[in-house]
Amino acid sequence: MLDRALFPNSAKFCWVKTEIGVNDLTNFNGLHPLEKALVTHALDVRKAEFGDARWCAHRALEQLGRETGTPILRGERGMPLLPPAVSGSLTHTEGFRAAVVAPSLLVRSIGIDAEPIEALPEGILGSIAREGELPQLEKFRDAGIDGADRLLFCTKEATYKAWFPLTHRWLGFEQAEVDLRLDGTFVSYLLVRPTPVPFISGRWVMRGGYVIATTAIT
Repeated sequence: MLDRALFPNSAKFCWVKTEIGVNDLTNFNGLHPLEKALVTHALDVRKAEFGDARWCAHRALEQLGRETGTPILRGERGMPLLPPAVSGSLTHTEGFRAAVVAPSLLVRSIGIDAEPIEALPEGILGSIAREGELPQLEKFRDAGIDGADRLLFCTKEATYKAWFPLTHRWLGFEQAEVDLRLDGTFVSYLLVRPTPVPFISGRWVMRGGYVIATTAIT
């Protein structure tokens, strides 16, 4: 599902596919008690997603040589609190979880988001898309690529995940205009000021029934 081409060379990543409809709590049960406490009152489906994503993050940190068994707690707006000098991002959706980490000296911030390849619920596109982004969706449909509206949503989520750790400020869907490209790349132009960077670049793939978008600020 994930491959090296989606990330900067210094990044490490891990992903798992799970059986849809089965809430396997194995990875959740193996977490540090402080991690489990973050979702202690959640339904099993949420615990399974959370546990798998945190498990992926710990495995990615192992690859980076930074795994110490320290719990990955939750900061503002759900941001994962990773070890010092590490940037990273987690994602989970039905049947798929993933995490990516990188040395923050080389990658200031990084984002990942995954969604099933299916149309957005009715009425959602109008709330996330800027007028200038809509013609791009037609371009994708003309190229025979389904799920372009879901791709747009996914790229904006990945953009936000790279934006927030640098700014600790909310970024609305209307505050970034995404240039989706058929070659598997995109650029999110930030429309808010002040901003640490004028745009955030990313990559996307559609495979295995999922659309996956990644971003990185170096």
